[in-house]
Amino acid sequence: MVETESAWGAPSKRIFEELCQERIAILSALGFYEQRGLPIPDPDSDVTREEHEELNPIAGALICAAEAARTMPDAVLIASLDKVQAEPTSFCARKLPAEVEWAMACHYRRADENLATHWRDVWGDQLGDIEKPAESNIQKAALAAIESIQADRKRGRRPNPANQILADRLGNIFRGSGQRIVRNHLPTMRYGELTSVEVGPFYDFLNLVLKPLQRYLSENRLPPVTLASIVRYATEGSPAT
Repeated sequence: MVETESAWGAPSKRIFEELCQERIAILSALGFYEQRGLPIPDPDSDVTREEHEELNPIAGALICAAEAARTMPDAVLIASLDKVQAEPTSFCARKLPAEVEWAMACHYRRADENLATHWRDVWGDQLGDIEKPAESNIQKAALAAIESIQADRKRGRRPNPANQILADRLGNIFRGSGQRIVRNHLPTMRYGELTSVEVGPFYDFLNLVLKPLQRYLSENRLPPVTLASIVRYATEGSPAT
């Protein structure tokens, strides 16, 4: 084992620190102090062990969502595989993104055996029956991966997987406080026309906890998460109120 610095060490620390700056508002939204009969702490006070433990799963949800948001778009993955097909020697350099190597491994074959039977050939660093991939097999695997991705693609933009992760994990955290997630519609005027916006305690909670994640995504030019989508996923199957 070689010890290396985690790529997520600094971002996760920053996200947690930013959550701590809003800890009183966040934990109050979850009823943390009220349920324990604790007074609202001074904003300048140190974070207690109990507050730290309560914020940990929230930070974990944000980090998982940030990682999911980095998923390589299909168009970029196809373009990378197309380059491998045109220049199979580029694959042997072992400098391709993990998503490309994974797609190649799932569609690699030496001859007529089932796909991925000899997936270890792709990694080249595993024990067992390993062969150096022939350039023709590299090209065939790249083409098979491209065809598979294109066959599974749906029209329109692919949903951001981070939204579903946040709906599941933050939804469970919010429900764990004893509150229900409902979709309340509030009439309002916008641009001179009557419309409605969705409001409620869960919206308020999300507005507080999503700030560090949205900032990280913006700085890294990644697609933002969408509050409306998160709430919709969290309430699927539940009637709007």
